[in-house]
Amino acid sequence: MIAVPTDTEPPTDTLYRNSLPAFQFLLLRLLPVLTLGLGFTLLSTITLAQPLILTIRGVAPQDVSFTLNELQALPSDKITTETIWTETPHTYTTVSFKTLFEHLKSDPKGKTLTMVALNDYFIKVEIDTLIEHNAFIAYAMDGKKMRIRDKGPLWVLYPFSDNPAINIPPFQAHSIWQLKAIILNP
Repeated sequence: MIAVPTDTEPPTDTLYRNSLPAFQFLLLRLLPVLTLGLGFTLLSTITLAQPLILTIRGVAPQDVSFTLNELQALPSDKITTETIWTETPHTYTTVSFKTLFEHLKSDPKGKTLTMVALNDYFIKVEIDTLIEHNAFIAYAMDGKKMRIRDKGPLWVLYPFSDNPAINIPPFQAHSIWQLKAIILNP
């Protein structure tokens, strides 16, 4: 025997649709689309998170790491200076070592630090020297974020143009580019 729908038995889809309020029906039909959209939103949020670009070790009670945005949130200066590595003076957006240590609530007097680059080059420097001569960490050059190929994302410099007496090899050696870590020595 074959079942033939009668006027009293609507088709299944119609029955389903009519038994739910309109908003629930739309919600169930759109749920897969909404879930897919939410997945892309979460994925976008995850991929948009900034990587850590600077880690400072030896700060009590634990290491401190910064993203570029966190570093940019610290008080900054714009310093125009020439270097032996650039053909013309550039304006750098910077955080001074003095400001950095104030933010960390660390008393660096009489201590040394080791700065480490992305390629693991490192140099040990007296913190007093960096602060006395206004050394800074540059994160932008002429208003643009510095790329790795342009000595970024972070470059330690002194205001060489303001004080030509420090534009000599011992101070130039402190100008580590592609800075990734600062280690406070005991």
